[in-house]
Amino acid sequence: MVIKSEVLQKLKNIAGDGNFFTDKETLQHFNYDATERRYMPDVVVTPKSTEEISKIMELCYQENIPITPQGGKTGLSGGCLPVKGGVIISFKNMKNILEIDDKNYTATVEPGVVAADFQKAIRDKGLFFPPDPSSTVESTLGGNVAENAGYTRAVKYGVTKDYILGLEAVLPNGKVIHLGGKNIKDVTGYDLVRLLVGSEGTLAVITKIIVKLLPLPESRRTLIGYFDDMTIGADFVVEIFKSGIIPTAIEFMDRMTMKAVESYLNVELPEAEAMILVEVDGNKFAVDDEAEKILKIYEKTGAKDFRLAIDQKEADKFWIIRRESLPSLKAKGGDQLEADIVVPRYFLPAYVKNIHKLADEYKCQVAAYGHAGDGNLHITIIYHKSSFQDLVNANELFARFYEEAIKLGGSLSGEHGIGITAAPYLKMQLGETEIELLRSIKKAFDPKGLLNPGKIFDFKDEE
Repeated sequence: MVIKSEVLQKLKNIAGDGNFFTDKETLQHFNYDATERRYMPDVVVTPKSTEEISKIMELCYQENIPITPQGGKTGLSGGCLPVKGGVIISFKNMKNILEIDDKNYTATVEPGVVAADFQKAIRDKGLFFPPDPSSTVESTLGGNVAENAGYTRAVKYGVTKDYILGLEAVLPNGKVIHLGGKNIKDVTGYDLVRLLVGSEGTLAVITKIIVKLLPLPESRRTLIGYFDDMTIGADFVVEIFKSGIIPTAIEFMDRMTMKAVESYLNVELPEAEAMILVEVDGNKFAVDDEAEKILKIYEKTGAKDFRLAIDQKEADKFWIIRRESLPSLKAKGGDQLEADIVVPRYFLPAYVKNIHKLADEYKCQVAAYGHAGDGNLHITIIYHKSSFQDLVNANELFARFYEEAIKLGGSLSGEHGIGITAAPYLKMQLGETEIELLRSIKKAFDPKGLLNPGKIFDFKDEE
């Protein structure tokens, strides 16, 4: 889009010389995320305060300029891509941990704080923040809040929304709002904090976050096992919960993902249809007891090559195998589509078997991995879009994956968000009444539709 020169000068005056960019070389550093799709912004600003963001958004609102907030660019749904051009607000200069309150078990942070840096800072005080996505060394807390990130610990501890007590945010017209606080209980009016968590930057720009923290668990134990049949793997998961154990994490990888990790990390894994990794944490004596019970469940359900990590160093090796799933698959090359679906957890093996059957039907390579404890599966389709037939098959298969999930009572996304990748399939899960209600909420916050436009609703690729 064309932004008037006087408006550009006003933006520059607000952000400052070193925090305002319009040159193509710099803009290219902000035109992509982990989906590897690209959309060029017209301007990038890297403000240093809520006041600057408020002024930038007020000016853009007056001039009808789209705004896209952007964090670590690790998202897999295209949520931070400037699909309509306009201005990107990057939080590169807002990465301060403002307070760690170890008396109230809370912390107040700016949205640009990198998740791994935050975890280290609070770990030094004997605290932790359960949501811990695999992109932790790059993802920002603002992005995690915007997408309601979950990852491995969700089965026991829940997801990001369960740990956000308060927010400061800027509305599209530049007005600053303050929601919630350090209180554990607060039922004053509608729960606007939870409304903004997971709203994918389409309602307001978050500028401060108050999070709830927990004490670091005294102990944790990690176990790994391999199965020759997906259904047996499901029985294993069910037996764990039947035993009264609530694991911190139950993670899953299929054969193709394991093969990719073997090649990428230069390791050797057992021949199997699935790998299931389990972690428990808490009181040392209880954790040791639970680990022994889980070993017996591995044996009872027919796992092979199962074992308990002898120490944290070996546990970390187990976790590297799981955490490197996506990088390993990306290293295989080709073009890729990634889906993030959820089904009731006992249906997960049947769903995985079905998607592999569909992959054979559509002549596509498919890998699956994810969070068996809460039924959240990440699926990667590997294809070559230079081949028209490959392109058609991959996109038809992508839609079938969503259809099959919905048939099982599942959802289009568990933690990556709708963004632009799942937007075309929204009507598979939600009816017109529900979608219209979402639209009315969007309109109440953003009547001009300028904040992160083109996301969630009716995305059309205009490239």
